[in-house]
Amino acid sequence: MDHSKRLRSEQTDAESKLWSRLRNHQLGWKFRRQHRIGGYIVDFACVSEGLVIELDGGQQVEQTGYDAARTAFLESRGFRVLRFWNHDVLQNIDGTMDLICSMLQRTPSEGPSHPDPLPRGRGRGSRTLSPSMAASLDVPDALVGQDWRPTANLDALRLRARLYATIRAFFAERDVLEVETPVLSVAGNTDANIESFSLEFSGRTDGAPRTRWLRTSPEFPLKRLLAAGVGDCYELGRVFRNGEAGGRHNPEFTMLEWYRVGWDHLRLVDETVALVRGALALVGRDAAVALTTFRNLYVDRLGLDPFTADDASLQAALGDVRIDPDGLTRDDWLDLLMTHRLQPMFDRDGILVVHDWPASQCALARIRAGQGDAPDVAERFELYLGPLELANGYHELTDAAEQRARFERDHVVRDARGSVRPPLDDRLLAAMSAGLPACAGVALGIERLLMALVGTDRIADVLAFDFARA
Repeated sequence: MDHSKRLRSEQTDAESKLWSRLRNHQLGWKFRRQHRIGGYIVDFACVSEGLVIELDGGQQVEQTGYDAARTAFLESRGFRVLRFWNHDVLQNIDGTMDLICSMLQRTPSEGPSHPDPLPRGRGRGSRTLSPSMAASLDVPDALVGQDWRPTANLDALRLRARLYATIRAFFAERDVLEVETPVLSVAGNTDANIESFSLEFSGRTDGAPRTRWLRTSPEFPLKRLLAAGVGDCYELGRVFRNGEAGGRHNPEFTMLEWYRVGWDHLRLVDETVALVRGALALVGRDAAVALTTFRNLYVDRLGLDPFTADDASLQAALGDVRIDPDGLTRDDWLDLLMTHRLQPMFDRDGILVVHDWPASQCALARIRAGQGDAPDVAERFELYLGPLELANGYHELTDAAEQRARFERDHVVRDARGSVRPPLDDRLLAAMSAGLPACAGVALGIERLLMALVGTDRIADVLAFDFARA
């Protein structure tokens, strides 16, 4: 019996029903059955969109730990995981498909489709369950038209409020000023790996551009305040990134960013660690702290020098992780090793700070020239709590001419990729020319920190309403 016949003969009724709908729905994405990812075989996978669908036959308590570990592994490989009980699929296949479509950011009617034999959601032929029947079957709210409910529970919402109070008290004790800066700007983020939202303003602009950009961080206006002499400052507020939605990402999220005048990145590491440990105390936890350089991390854990190893060695170090190499740069391979090989192995109960990154990954950080055989490095750090990256800090670049050159290099990369070119922030460059003081700054993702405090891999668990329910 060949493989396809064996799969048909062994699949459950729920698997058969869902597979039929996935194939006939023509979502525009290719799904695979019984697909191997690492050491696991998943029920359904859409590899191009990084989505895994798992079906479970029962609600055995003893399976919970295995499922959590399996999900964590899949998410460490960049997949989002949707899990359904068999009876939910059999009783409400339309609702199941609607949720899958929402994860693919596509409505069921988009793309080339065959006529669906029954209408979805309402009217004759609807198979939506009543609330009472759904309760008896333990069907997820999203499958029964209850998606007005929060995705986070009340304990998570209360924890967020306590965290905000802790942050504000932390900085008040250190005389760091809280400020607010614009969410909309005439300039956007040129970073080729970050996409900005834009919109058109319909009112009077007095000759200024109508296109405005939602901020991806408050960094640029905060630096303008620093140049104006405001001193140590921080902002706690919403930021926006286009195209980032999934198990660990939401297009809008909360960022804490702060700056210390006269500090370097290593001094700022100590304060960032103190803040994270203060947050952990809210849930009765603490964490051991370890510091290492980017170079030593790769040498100690992967046995290769990230500054001297050739691209073939970097690719080989990925092991069974298979990535299409077309168009990937050396920095891309280093990033893949970090996300797929190193981060999943970080101690879940520890804080790890990695500093002095390759100069090619400087972003807005200063570059320190190497001595002897030592390479040039970017004076930046990233802080991880377990496998989650929480914070990214720099000994800030203050040279306006160098900053302009970096922005223009970003545009060259964007042109090569066919991406939109957000306008340069000329006001930031003018502020740097006027005199940005020597300083260090760091951005910390609040949702990531809350996920670590709650003990979840799903960003929806710490958001009142995630992107799918916004």
